[in-house]
Amino acid sequence: MSEDVLEQKMEELRKLGEDHAKAKGQLSLLDHNRKILLSTLMKDHMISSNTGKLESVNAQEREARADPKYQNHIKALAIAIENESNLLWKKKLVDMNFEAWKTKTISQMKEKKQYGA
Repeated sequence: MSEDVLEQKMEELRKLGEDHAKAKGQLSLLDHNRKILLSTLMKDHMISSNTGKLESVNAQEREARADPKYQNHIKALAIAIENESNLLWKKKLVDMNFEAWKTKTISQMKEKKQYGA
């Protein structure tokens, strides 16, 4: 592998690392916002309850989880998890290819030394 190819692979790994970091940040944001959204929806349901009395936390949570806003947020979270996992796998493949190249190069150098080259 020439220096240009090596540099190209390293640049690819850096780019994947940056993309993975962004995806991981998005995943974390969506995960924390899920908790905030659930709390907000539970509070809204408690306030807008037409029974005239406080409903149990379980009833509030049930209604909050059934809310379309919460369901859409969960779908977005699933997409973010898929994206993060995909980028992590791509990063791992590039790293494995690099390690294989490195091992092959070291083996070739040892072989050359053994034959006096």
